[in-house]
Amino acid sequence: MLMTMAESRLLAVSLSEIFEPSSIIFHLIALVILTVGLYLLLFRPVKRMIKQRQEKIRKIEKENADLNEEVKEMKSGIERVLTDAKKEAAAIQENAVKVANQKADDIVSSARRQAKNLVERTEQAMEEEYRKLQEDIEGQIADVSLAVAQKVLAREITPEDDKKLIEDCLAQWSKD
Repeated sequence: MLMTMAESRLLAVSLSEIFEPSSIIFHLIALVILTVGLYLLLFRPVKRMIKQRQEKIRKIEKENADLNEEVKEMKSGIERVLTDAKKEAAAIQENAVKVANQKADDIVSSARRQAKNLVERTEQAMEEEYRKLQEDIEGQIADVSLAVAQKVLAREITPEDDKKLIEDCLAQWSKD
């Protein structure tokens, strides 16, 4: 693959044409046009697109920061609500215990009143029964005393004698 002479001359002529002053200026102009064209057609739109994406990223980051802040606020709000709910549940439970204790106290006091009333009625009934028995015994004693006195005295006793004997017996029994 050796180059032939003709080929090497052609190469030499094309190289000499490239390095000619008019050709160098032409190449510089072409390079400037190509650079400006590439700048306008590629670099600027790419730069604009990168700037737009950066703006979108900043916007998304801002939205994320706002959402994170909102989530934090919601979380603290939920924690406050939960704390308030726990406090309210504790207050309700405490109130329920108080109400239950109050009802228990009411039931106990009602039972005590009923028991006291029952005791008082029983005592009254016993006192009444005692009085009846005492009157009955006094009547029987009077009858027995009258019978004994009649037999001892062998005579009829007047109501005044009867009364005096009864009073004397009762007085003596009261002392005993």
